[in-house]
Amino acid sequence: MPAEKDLDRLYGLPREEFTGARNALVRELQNAGRKEEAEEVRALKKPSVSAWAVNQLARQQPQEVAELVKAGDALRKAQRDVLAGKKGADVREASRAQHELADLLVDAARQNLAGATQTTAQRISGTLRAASTDPVAAKLLRKGRLSEDVESIGFGPLLHVAPQRKGRSQPQRNRARERAAAQKKRKQEAVAEARKESVAARKAADKAAREAKRAQERAEAAERRAASLEG
Repeated sequence: MPAEKDLDRLYGLPREEFTGARNALVRELQNAGRKEEAEEVRALKKPSVSAWAVNQLARQQPQEVAELVKAGDALRKAQRDVLAGKKGADVREASRAQHELADLLVDAARQNLAGATQTTAQRISGTLRAASTDPVAAKLLRKGRLSEDVESIGFGPLLHVAPQRKGRSQPQRNRARERAAAQKKRKQEAVAEARKESVAARKAADKAAREAKRAQERAEAAERRAASLEG
């Protein structure tokens, strides 16, 4: 398998950079004689828009994603208990808890997608819920390496038992807004810092170019003096 750090870097890139970076990694592995790994990387699909947004959540909010996976495990257990005829299994309550966590993450994901449509938001929501209840998909979810949307499978009608949705409480809405505001602020600070570094680097480059030009002029003047003295 390719190195974990290479896969993490690949799936953490902006979506439009995925294909170019993947192909570059394939060439790098081929040149290193790691042909089998190169073919595995070549087979990696560019994430869908919604899958990419979910992958970024795993990097930006790993704790919240871990909590969602834990809620998905609880829901799966409750569903199994119902199928086994065990008393006390509350699928509806477990589903409600999972939906609430997924909804908070959907709000955060939409911050990464300017102008995200309602359809995209629904796909993100569906992927978060389905992946959290599927052990294999949950691993990819936590690592942020999903390529496609995940659909609900495995428990038939029970998986789609929907809770009677209640409006979010004011504290939940406040937390969602605070998280969105904090994330937006972090992005703005990162952009400002990047621009600051760009300006500083450009100034340094201009200064180096001026110094190089002056050094060249001094060298040429010295050569002319040497030539005149020799003559």
